[in-house]
Amino acid sequence: MVDLRSPLQPQFSSHDDEKPLDKEYQLDLDKVSQEDRELPIRTKGVARIEMVRDYMGKKYLWLFACSIFLTCWMVALDGTTTYNYEPYATSSFDRHSMLSTLTVATSVIGAVCKPFVAKMSDLTSRPFVYVVVLVLYVLGFIIVACSPSISAFVIGSVFISIGKSGVQLMNGIIVADFTNLQWRSFFLAFCTVPFLVTTWVSGYIVENIVASNWKWGYGMFAIITPATLIPAIVIMYWLDHKAAKEGKVPFGAEPFNAKQREIANMGLSPLKTKLLLIKEALLEIDAIGLILLGFAFSLILLPFSLYSYAENGFRNPSMIAMIVVGGILLIVHIVYEVKFAKYSLLPKRVLFNRTFICCVFIDFLYMFGGYMPLLYFTSYTMATLNLSIRDWTYLSNTTTMGLCFFGVIWGLLFRIYHRYKVFQVVGIAIKLIGMGLYVRCASTSTPPSLGNVVAGLIITVLGDAASAMGTQVAAQAAVPHQDLAATISVLSLYSSIGAAIGSAITSVIWTSKLPNAMYKYVPDITKAATFYGAVLSIAAEPWGSPDRLGAIKAYQEVNYILFSAGLGVSSLMFVVSLFQTNFYLGRQRNCYEKDENEDIQKDNEKNEAFGLFDWVKKPFN
Repeated sequence: MVDLRSPLQPQFSSHDDEKPLDKEYQLDLDKVSQEDRELPIRTKGVARIEMVRDYMGKKYLWLFACSIFLTCWMVALDGTTTYNYEPYATSSFDRHSMLSTLTVATSVIGAVCKPFVAKMSDLTSRPFVYVVVLVLYVLGFIIVACSPSISAFVIGSVFISIGKSGVQLMNGIIVADFTNLQWRSFFLAFCTVPFLVTTWVSGYIVENIVASNWKWGYGMFAIITPATLIPAIVIMYWLDHKAAKEGKVPFGAEPFNAKQREIANMGLSPLKTKLLLIKEALLEIDAIGLILLGFAFSLILLPFSLYSYAENGFRNPSMIAMIVVGGILLIVHIVYEVKFAKYSLLPKRVLFNRTFICCVFIDFLYMFGGYMPLLYFTSYTMATLNLSIRDWTYLSNTTTMGLCFFGVIWGLLFRIYHRYKVFQVVGIAIKLIGMGLYVRCASTSTPPSLGNVVAGLIITVLGDAASAMGTQVAAQAAVPHQDLAATISVLSLYSSIGAAIGSAITSVIWTSKLPNAMYKYVPDITKAATFYGAVLSIAAEPWGSPDRLGAIKAYQEVNYILFSAGLGVSSLMFVVSLFQTNFYLGRQRNCYEKDENEDIQKDNEKNEAFGLFDWVKKPFN
């Protein structure tokens, strides 16, 4: 029986030690060469957090865990309230048409900034980066709350996006730093539990805020954010100081400090010494690689969101040029990281890691296929179901609620059985069944069954949670601790590309098919045009009226295409998941590095990269 006395370092039952080792399988680190498997030199941030982790006792671990969970509450409250203020904010400046452009800009910047934040956390320290993102976060809220124009509002929103992305990334990195593999998925999912509460209470908050002044909706987070983040930062700095005071943190162990001493001893002029130090610092932060990566993903992501504003859409030369140049820069980035970077963001041991590659493809397809049915899913349910606004809101929140709830359940199953592949494969199969129900719902010209819609939604989310948890723990298990932060951030970037492409294709189908379908099925041509531009006008039509039934037929016809396409893309996830590794999730931090502790090393020896179907015979051994 599991004893949950410590949230990040749980006790273990005796049967964990009694489980015999399986001699049939050998540790297989994704077929990389022995040279690539050599352990990397620890950078300052990684070395310090490892020593702090080893120094931290259970009492401080409890305190630290509570402080991190407090930041998760703040992020959840922000994520479920502030986006509701954007229409009011842009409208107050008579710039409501800029709302979609603002969403595009903040989402791209939020995604692209993550590798920069991850690299900084490795080179400096985790608490220092928390301070940086906190300052940006609060600064953004202050600028927005005091914004006299739309320009100030946009600038503040960009700072908020960077701060929020940074906090979310750092929370994930910290959880991975302090948990072993068998508990990793559970606590990553547990960080989303606040959404189970904030999703429902946020409506009351937003209602009261917009009734008075939308700016206070942002301004209050200028107070809430530091109040929730500072305790975690103080605890981390204090523990870091305590560990350093007792000589547990190896200052100067990182490459840059060693190179700094070497340059200082060359006897060069002060100017040349400074220039060499700046050059070495830029090399260590992988400035060229990060700039290439940032520009590549920005150029790839932006066209998929801005094409609707360009003349002729994707046929516009500027859209084509951005995608082509972005793709070229991404290839250049990979070549630079492999061949030329002195301190690469993603070294060969990660870039050619089979587990990481599988995780990238699964998450890419997950977002690509998932966005096709879900992008307009709330509009679909509003138009085709006879629901009150309250019931429609509950249905719309099912995805968020389901991912948070089922994520915790899957995390517990990973802990109990110490494996993830079988659950991920089964979860993806469950997801496909749920998406099949979507297709069935839209396959008729009559209104869909509410029961089928709800069942499809719940089943799909159940499978989604298994897939998401599986890729996270697999990617983190397959790399050394030194590469952990970068792996998490880059995996998130590729997911963003999948979401952008899925959204773009969905928008193309929607804008090209729905107007014709409306004119085809809605008797009143004037209403047909209105229905296409405003789904609320469909909901306002009496249930069962000819115009309402015509709009439902149009929605069914178009969404059948979207649901079928999403099912087809998502089915590729199942194929890729069969090639996923199936590491043993034990007390080790990852499956790449050896551990001095003999018992934990035994867990490492249980790791294997199963053949295509070997895992079916022994899924939990």
